[in-house]
Amino acid sequence: MHVRTATTADALAVETVRISGWQAAYRGIVSDAFLDGLVIDAERRARMITSGQATTLVAEDVGVLGMAVFGPARDGEDAMELYALYVDPGCWRTGVGTALVAACEGVTVLWVLEDNERAQAFYRRQGFTADGGRQELDLDGPVGEIRMRRG
Repeated sequence: MHVRTATTADALAVETVRISGWQAAYRGIVSDAFLDGLVIDAERRARMITSGQATTLVAEDVGVLGMAVFGPARDGEDAMELYALYVDPGCWRTGVGTALVAACEGVTVLWVLEDNERAQAFYRRQGFTADGGRQELDLDGPVGEIRMRRG
């Protein structure tokens, strides 16, 4: 497996991994209607990859196995934030996520769904701990999100 910076040629694969990750990880946390309505938008992802506002990484072997996006913290603090980390559900617990987090240089903060115990346990293994920050998202209904940080 190799981790590298994504290019626009990866946009469809990145979006496919993101959507399948959402649908597998958030089933039972986010409404089925919301998850089933997610649409792969490769053009939007290609624009995001080239925007320069964040860095998108892919883990690949035979195809893209996972993706991560990171950049400056969105709440204005002087930190690097992990915006997204999704691994093909068939590759969970194989080291793909760990490799992606390791490649996200300088990341010290992230937000994770409050009821996503699997993801929280993963991030704790990467050295992150909940810091008391909480917000609520509207994903076809209210869903809590907590902030985790390391370092």
